[in-house]
Amino acid sequence: MSTSKKALLILFVGIWIIQAAACSSSGDKSSNEIEAEKTLQAIYADETAQAEPEIIEEVQAALLMPVEPPETERTLKDFDSSIRASENRAVSGDKFLDNLYERPFTSQEMIYQPDLDIFTVDFSNDENFFYFTITLYGMNPDEWGLNGMYGVEFDRTKTGRGDLIVWVENPQEDWSVENVSVFADKNGDVGGPQPIVADAGFKGSGYDTRVELEGNKSAFARISPDDPVAIQIAVSRDLLDNPAEFLWGAWADNGLKNETMLDYNDAMGPGEAGSPINTDDNYPLNALYNLDNTCRLPYGFEQVGTHIPGMCISVPPIQKANCYCAKWVVGIAKVCDVWVCD
Repeated sequence: MSTSKKALLILFVGIWIIQAAACSSSGDKSSNEIEAEKTLQAIYADETAQAEPEIIEEVQAALLMPVEPPETERTLKDFDSSIRASENRAVSGDKFLDNLYERPFTSQEMIYQPDLDIFTVDFSNDENFFYFTITLYGMNPDEWGLNGMYGVEFDRTKTGRGDLIVWVENPQEDWSVENVSVFADKNGDVGGPQPIVADAGFKGSGYDTRVELEGNKSAFARISPDDPVAIQIAVSRDLLDNPAEFLWGAWADNGLKNETMLDYNDAMGPGEAGSPINTDDNYPLNALYNLDNTCRLPYGFEQVGTHIPGMCISVPPIQKANCYCAKWVVGIAKVCDVWVCD
């Protein structure tokens, strides 16, 4: 509808409201007045709905745009909760005291949420962007979609303390800044006194500062064109201040969804949080639920022989009995994924 036509329609409805009010003998609104006000609300709602895409397009036009991600350089494989999902429990991978969560289940009932269970995270980069493809185990069975918040957290200080997190909720089919949020930790209290390790009773502000996207400092997200259960997040080098080295890990959250509470294991104790492991005294999940995250992989430096809180454990291939490990399971010590033998 054109601006002039909308103006005439609003004028007409306004006259309608005045006439309806004049004809009403009581202080209560007549049915005509109520209907007229609903019409005005619908007009303004339509204007807002049409304005938002235009605003997003204007913002994107001023930002550095990502392209197709290059070939995958590294793949982080997360723990698999689908194995015992029918038994309403996770097998392993949840270490609350170490800020490592394997909780793609609802609170108390422990109903499995495949759209929150991270399967793998692929990493690649080009001259302008770092690309992360977070692949989930499946769609949400009730609402059929990817209904959580998905993100990548960065530790550029290599201390275990996250300092920037990029979130996306309801990602679009094409690269878009819609529903993409970037947060920084202005006062450096993410993780509490001991990064990664639980600090009971610590009250911090977590990621307390929203980062505005501008120019080459940009972040985009989309549903992968190759996989409907994979979300791609592109983070520009300039947004990260062009770091030579950093650690990164992925998140899927449809529970608390509160970056100001990170790290979650500082905001509550294990009893309040609950556990997805049925042999744990704190089973089932309680306040910390519908959540999955990964350990962190390094960029720009060697992983083997380096110990940083939160970093994935890796063991170098060792020749033994005419065999060697060509691929270790990331994040699990001494577990080989691919053996090659003479």
